[in-house]
Amino acid sequence: MTDFNVIKSHIKDILDIPTFEKYIVPLEYIGENKGSVFLGSPEKNKMIWIKNNILTKINSSLKGTLKIVIKIVPLFDETEELVEQPGFQAKKAFHSNLHKKFTFDTFTQTNSNRMAHSFAYNVSEFPGKSYNPLYIYSDVGLGKTHLIQAIGNRLKNINRNASVVYTTSSEFMNEYVEFTRQKQGTQIIKKYTSIDVLLIDDIQFITKWGGTREQFYNIFNKLIQMEKQIVICSDKHPDYIPDLEDRIKSRFEMGGIVDILPYSLEDRLAILKNKIAEKKITSGTNFEIPEDVQYYLASSIKENIRKLEGALNRLIGVADLTFSNKKGVILSLEFAKDALKPYITSRQKKVTIKSIQEFISKKYEIKISEIISKNNSKKIVLPRQIAMYLSKIITNSSYVEIGSRFGGKDHSTVIYSIRKVKNMLAKDQEMLKKVNSYIKFFEN
Repeated sequence: MTDFNVIKSHIKDILDIPTFEKYIVPLEYIGENKGSVFLGSPEKNKMIWIKNNILTKINSSLKGTLKIVIKIVPLFDETEELVEQPGFQAKKAFHSNLHKKFTFDTFTQTNSNRMAHSFAYNVSEFPGKSYNPLYIYSDVGLGKTHLIQAIGNRLKNINRNASVVYTTSSEFMNEYVEFTRQKQGTQIIKKYTSIDVLLIDDIQFITKWGGTREQFYNIFNKLIQMEKQIVICSDKHPDYIPDLEDRIKSRFEMGGIVDILPYSLEDRLAILKNKIAEKKITSGTNFEIPEDVQYYLASSIKENIRKLEGALNRLIGVADLTFSNKKGVILSLEFAKDALKPYITSRQKKVTIKSIQEFISKKYEIKISEIISKNNSKKIVLPRQIAMYLSKIITNSSYVEIGSRFGGKDHSTVIYSIRKVKNMLAKDQEMLKKVNSYIKFFEN
């Protein structure tokens, strides 16, 4: 990880003082990934000026001295006036399949999704230019679909001539089958290569269908060559999608790959508060949901935001039936617990070494049997070491007990693994962020 103060010092040496203070000093450090350092700009006009006037000069210098490049991402209010973007021409309209409720305004930014939000917003600013393709991945229900559709909705608001299509890999397959049945197989390529922006969800399923997969590869390559924007969502990192061709993986890496991490309790509370405010506007909800009820919801439902919103909808629905003729009712914690029995079990599960192993096996797409085996391949060793580390700090089990639960390993092996993870976390900021998010998942 490169020290941001060192970066600023280098930039200061190649710019005049007024330019440095006006445009560089306000930038905020966001993160670093594979030689790219992401800095956030709180002002749109300054961000555009930097990109148009000094970014090339800065990156030319930093590439030679620090072996990095700077990428500027937005931190400003998305509701500011939008400017018509050039490049989109009026053409045959296709149904976009976008849901208007999915916008950047209705997306709650948290530490877990801030990087993904920045990448997505940047794509809506500079389609085909910034991150192409953009690949967003996370577990189910953490906001991928919201972000991908927010890109499309913003582009449509900026320019009504923009041809944007959102689809899923399953819908794409059905469309391909229908075109083929009507002996119009080439028409699907003509359709998708005539659009400006392709948003495709659940890409992890595309490799299961031979003909569909080949057509997608053809369309993908043509759109990239034409500098048309592609945004892809998946529940897996590209490396963990079986049978995904290396040429496509390398294309993903040339664009931008970003994940959404599991949400902490604080994140879930922030999202829940925004959902409650939305409900008051969209459905005229008349009930007050106090802090203790909000905490109960956010602390009880950890799996995903979709389930959290479902629980909120049920609570409001039951309240509507119960207090239909009353206004200003404050929903009690007892009422919430009774209304949400199908969603929330009162007895909290104790965190065990086994539950940690199950969690890590899912995260890294490996089997539990592999974690506790003697397999020392790189793919297995890192998840195993992280699982041992989590087992020690969360369950406070002894080294001997942890070793026994990991295939009868010696306590010295466990100690070595835990030290290895500690050293890695001290050096790798991205890995530290991920492991901390795992800890929060179990503690909340």
